[in-house]
Amino acid sequence: MNHKAPLVSVVIPTHNRSHLVGRAVASVLGQTYPDLELIVVDDASTDDTAGVIRGFGDARIRYLRHDSNLGAPAARNTGISNAVGDYIALLDDDDQWYPRKLEEQVSKFTRVPETVGLIYCGHELRREDGGLVRTYLPEDRGDVRLRLLVGTTIGSPTPLIRRVCFQAVGLFDETLKSCQDWDMWKRISDRYEFDYVPDVLAIVYQHERQISSDFSSMIPGRTRMVEKHLAEFSRHPEILVIHLKRLGKMHCINGTWREAIHWFGEALKIAPLEIFKIVAWCLWELPMVKLSSREMRFKRYQQE
Repeated sequence: MNHKAPLVSVVIPTHNRSHLVGRAVASVLGQTYPDLELIVVDDASTDDTAGVIRGFGDARIRYLRHDSNLGAPAARNTGISNAVGDYIALLDDDDQWYPRKLEEQVSKFTRVPETVGLIYCGHELRREDGGLVRTYLPEDRGDVRLRLLVGTTIGSPTPLIRRVCFQAVGLFDETLKSCQDWDMWKRISDRYEFDYVPDVLAIVYQHERQISSDFSSMIPGRTRMVEKHLAEFSRHPEILVIHLKRLGKMHCINGTWREAIHWFGEALKIAPLEIFKIVAWCLWELPMVKLSSREMRFKRYQQE
């Protein structure tokens, strides 16, 4: 008997979050769009993650496990490599979807040309207690290459992506300690157009265990991102200056002053008048940012 492959493959990478991953899994299984498989890639957890996944007893779940901890990009790549759907969606183990997320996006794909490779949606940023921090609504569609040179507001749980996109541009860069999503969306945008569903269909939860509160991942990841795409950034000096200044600011917050001076200096080689903005930021904004950073308990980056 032949079984038709599901149209959508959902990939959830997870590591030692048995207390959170169930929420993410439940939000996938509760989708109004039923033609899916869910690939949970356990990145060598030492808690009861396997038991939590088994507890769902849903035949749509495929549980894969790494023998050693390889990191979230590698776990995503394992899931994508094992996916059978024509479309792939990614969900982090600490986030969740609203029930109509996949239905709305699959429907959108039926109404756009094949030049569109990625359809995303709006998302909410919430605290762990459920309190709303901010809502992000999609704005950019079509050729988004220039927009993605500046950065991305496309939340990691929001896109639905044609599987052929990964065949065209490759998998996630496992050398990046952060900025993996930005790098992937940028590479896809080099070959495909983007579109969106205007509704808020995903939730990103904010907590201190994330990469976004960990300078030991943020700084080397963003440094590698700038170096990796330096030739393209250099064709747009005004954008390159933004990234060089951002690295300088991150090092200031982290207290790695020599590196801060280096990156500010690289920015000033391109745009000397930026010195006034840099000095103003250091004098007025940096003290306030340092105070809020202590409250967020950033993990300090140590220069190796």
